[in-house]
Formats: sequence, structure tokens, C-alpha cells
Amino acid sequence: MRIAICEDEKTAAQQLASMVDQQMAAFGVAAKTDIYLSAKDLLDSPVLYDLLLLDCKLNEGTGIDVARELRGRGSDAAIIFVTAYDDYVYEGYEVNAYRYLLKPIDAAVLHKTLSDFVMHFEREKYLDFVSSKHMVRLKLNEIMYIESSEKHTIVRHTGGSYETAATVAELQARINSYAFFRTHRRFIVNMKYIMEVDKNIIRLTNDERIEISRRNLAAFNKCYMNYLKYSTT
Repeated sequence: MRIAICEDEKTAAQQLASMVDQQMAAFGVAAKTDIYLSAKDLLDSPVLYDLLLLDCKLNEGTGIDVARELRGRGSDAAIIFVTAYDDYVYEGYEVNAYRYLLKPIDAAVLHKTLSDFVMHFEREKYLDFVSSKHMVRLKLNEIMYIESSEKHTIVRHTGGSYETAATVAELQARINSYAFFRTHRRFIVNMKYIMEVDKNIIRLTNDERIEISRRNLAAFNKCYMNYLKYSTT
């Protein structure tokens, strides 16, 4: 996930970036946060961001101006405005603002805001692969698990199964989601569909069983507890 912070006060920008990075790490989300100290620097950047945290009041213009420009270029990034005032709320509607954060930023409010965004972001993510010479695109949150067999890889979806020549490792590299965990060299599981864990065996909502290797058991337990904590926040 790519995140940008546009704040012309360097110390404030660094503090916010540190808070965001800590939260994303706690969620288990691989994220990179960039800081821009001016609107021009952000607008000149070629990077396509997933999330923007924009200070409403900048030395050059406003965060609203930046958002208008980016929307005009076709950006669909989620926008969170950071402000000491509530004067900009109505203007935020025209750029489809995701949320507002009031200064000074409360850690609990930031946690809830980012947690909600991560849930939203996960729902909108896809996995693309070739199956039977055709390109398939599946929503990540509808993939139950991925399994390696002797000659191919099986992607088990809520609507059926697909076979692909891509390896489990290749598909894992394309998935940037805290909800997925590689339990075994043969399996990647979407923790959303776990019904029960009994020692090293996972029972899914469709009653299928998947093994957790001994080497991965401790890491799985930690990740699953985090998933349960943050997915229900």
C-alpha cells in the first residue's frame, strides 16, 4: 500500500508518518509512507497512492485544492483531510473525502480511521492470474485459499475453483493483504474463512481442512490473533 502525507510543517509530518507506519505494521499491512512538505511536490510526484493524508491549510493553497487537482487527473485514492478547523467539511464532499482528522491527532481516532480504511481497501483488492489461457480477476476477500498440487495451483473461490500455472510463491508475491497467511508450503489461507483452529488444523467455513506446518504455527497464531482483533474493530 502506498500512502502520502502532505503537511508543510516537517515535524508534524514526521510525527504523523510515524503514527501511520506503527498502525499499519500492527495491522500486518505492508505499507510505504511518503512525506511531501508542499502541494507542488505532491502534485509533481508520479506515484499513484492508495491513501492521501492532506493538511487542509498549507503555505501554498489548501489540501482541498490539491485534492481537486488530483481528482481532476483521475486519482481514486482515499483522502483523509487533517485540519485544526471544521471549516472545510462541506468542500470535502466535492472531492469525495474519506474522513477528517482534527488536530491534535488522537491516536485512538487515527487507529479507528485507518482500521476502517484497511477493511475498505481489502474489499476492493483483486488477484489477477491466467487460467486455461484466459485472464481471471477475483476479489481477494472472496478467495478462500490457494493450494499447490502436483501440476498446477488451485485458487479456491467462494464461487468455484480455478487452476493456474502460477506457483503459490508467485501468487503470494502479488497478494498484499493482512488477511492471507501461508500456513504451509502448499497453502495460503484467507483468515476470513476460518471457522475453527484445532492445534495445527484449520477448519474453513465450507468444512474443508488445511494444515499448518509446525514451523509456521507460532507465526500463524500471532497473525490470526491480530486479524481477529483488527477485523472486528
